[in-house]
Amino acid sequence: MTEPAKRARGLAALASTEGSGHPLLRAVGGVLGILETVVPGTLFVVVYAFSGVTQGVPWLALGLSVGASVVFTLVRVIRRESVLQAIVGLVGVALSAAIAIFSNRAEGFSVTGLITNGAYALAIIISLAVRWPLVGLVIGLYRQDKGAWRKDRESRRVYTLTTLLWLAMFVIRLAVEVPLYIAATQASGADNAALNQALLTVKLALGLPLYVPVLAATWLLVRGLFKEKAVEAKENGVS
Repeated sequence: MTEPAKRARGLAALASTEGSGHPLLRAVGGVLGILETVVPGTLFVVVYAFSGVTQGVPWLALGLSVGASVVFTLVRVIRRESVLQAIVGLVGVALSAAIAIFSNRAEGFSVTGLITNGAYALAIIISLAVRWPLVGLVIGLYRQDKGAWRKDRESRRVYTLTTLLWLAMFVIRLAVEVPLYIAATQASGADNAALNQALLTVKLALGLPLYVPVLAATWLLVRGLFKEKAVEAKENGVS
C-alpha cells in the first residue's frame, strides 16, 4: 500500500483507487474512526442526562468525554497508526470542554461544533460562488489533476451536486442546533438542562448518522463519474 492510500480520509478516500477496505469505511477512518467520532459525544450526553446537573459545569460528563478521546489517541499510538484524526478529535473535545468550563455553562460544549459547521458551510458557499465546488477541489487535489476536471461539463455537474449535498448537511445542522443553543443560553436551572440535553442529542443524531448517507451519496456519484470517464477513455483509445 502506498503512503497516499494509507493517509486517505474523508473525501480523499473516495478518490483513491488504492488501499484495502471499502472506500466509505476508509473515509470515516475505519471502525476506530467511527468510535472516535461517536463515543466521546455519546458519553457526554448519557452522563450529563443521568448526572442531574442543572447548573454550571457538568464535570463528570466533560471528564469522561475528554478521557475517551485521550484513550483513542493512545490506541492509535500503540498500534503505530496515524494519530492525526484522533488528535483532531481530541483537540475538538478539549476545546469544547474548555469553553464550557470558562463560560460555566454546559451549552458551551456545543460552541465548537456550531462554529465548525458554520465555517464549512461558508467555505462551500464561497467555493460554489467562484465555481470551484469544494468536492471537486478536494478530489482534484488528491488526484493531482491540476483542475482538469473544470474543463469537463459532466465532472463540474457531479462535483457541484455533491458539494450542494454537503452544504445541505451543514445548513440542516445549523438550522436545528442554533435555535436550541440560543434557547439554552437564555434558560436556567432545569429548563437549561433540558434544552442542553435536547441540543446534545440532536448534535449526535445529525452527526455520523447524517454524515454517512451524504458520504455514501457522494461516493456513488463520484464512482459513477469515474467509471464513465474510464469507459470514454477506453473507447477513445480503441478508436
